Amino acid sequence: MRHALSVLVLAAAVCLAPCAGLAQQGGAVESPVPAAQRALTPSAADLADPAGTAGDNDPDAPPPFMRKPKLPPRPVRADLTYAQHPAPMEFRGLPWGSGLDGVKARLGLAPVTNPHPLPDTYYRPQETLNLGQASLVTVAYYFPKGRFTGAGLVLSGEANYFLAKDHLIGLYGPGRQIGEHYGWTWPHMSIDMRLRDDGMGEVRYTYEP
Repeated sequence: MRHALSVLVLAAAVCLAPCAGLAQQGGAVESPVPAAQRALTPSAADLADPAGTAGDNDPDAPPPFMRKPKLPPRPVRADLTYAQHPAPMEFRGLPWGSGLDGVKARLGLAPVTNPHPLPDTYYRPQETLNLGQASLVTVAYYFPKGRFTGAGLVLSGEANYFLAKDHLIGLYGPGRQIGEHYGWTWPHMSIDMRLRDDGMGEVRYTYEP
């Protein structure tokens, strides 16, 4: 009887020995799940934050799967939507940006004084008063700060206005209508037309270096 009892005590000691060893190493108990399987099993934290954005700490932020991806900024490009052909490099033989002193005598430019003086505005007494098939009333040349940066044409009546418009469309392609204005734009150049209430038409060339 004593011999049987000793055998049972010895068997119990052998079974408890591994557990006692683990307790001496910090009390950790080996999980019955194999290590490879544990590596593939997501934790509770992973399930709650699959995108790894728990650091945002924004209670009002949408869940990660609803957030829109951030797109890189697009480069700013020149607006070329109004003109199908290159911008004019000159106006009636006068290149944009020309200095007044160098062309005043050659072109016979005279300052506008009638009906009243206009600063930096000139005209050519022997000007050709037409634009395509349209008849013009006046043509003015603008030299702010001594540089040629614009020209203004005045027409009389709807017929001349639309003849001028057709001529410019033939040169630069269809423009764009915005309110009472019709025109073309390039990075450093624009042409703008409008028909005023008094029946007079205007065409303005503007160069912006």
